[in-house]
Amino acid sequence: MNSNDFKIHDIRDFPVCIIEPDVVVPGYSQQWQREIDALVNRGESFVLIYREPGDDEPHEDRKARAQWLKHNKGRFAGLCLGIISVLADAPRRAHFDAMGKMGEQAFGVRYRTAATLEEGVMLAGRLLED
Repeated sequence: MNSNDFKIHDIRDFPVCIIEPDVVVPGYSQQWQREIDALVNRGESFVLIYREPGDDEPHEDRKARAQWLKHNKGRFAGLCLGIISVLADAPRRAHFDAMGKMGEQAFGVRYRTAATLEEGVMLAGRLLED
């Protein structure tokens, strides 16, 4: 995997992959799919960390991502050991925790939240050790 080919996921600290909020723009899902395919095809466990994810992901991108996850659930859940959202705002963390529980059931991947990136990276390390 060449980190220069990745525009959505920052893989420089693989197996921790960080997604910044400014990359989630209309039409991003095709690049997301290419990158997530590459991560899964690598065959090594990883954790995704979303920094301050927005509540306004474009509908078509959300739909495309959900379709990919539905069709690749087993492969994805076998290698993605967790998804962590970093949210400084406590009420938003609580909201994302509730939404994450539904995602865990639907896609079989653990979901957690953290208040800071440092906390998120520490949590990712624990998920990778389990």
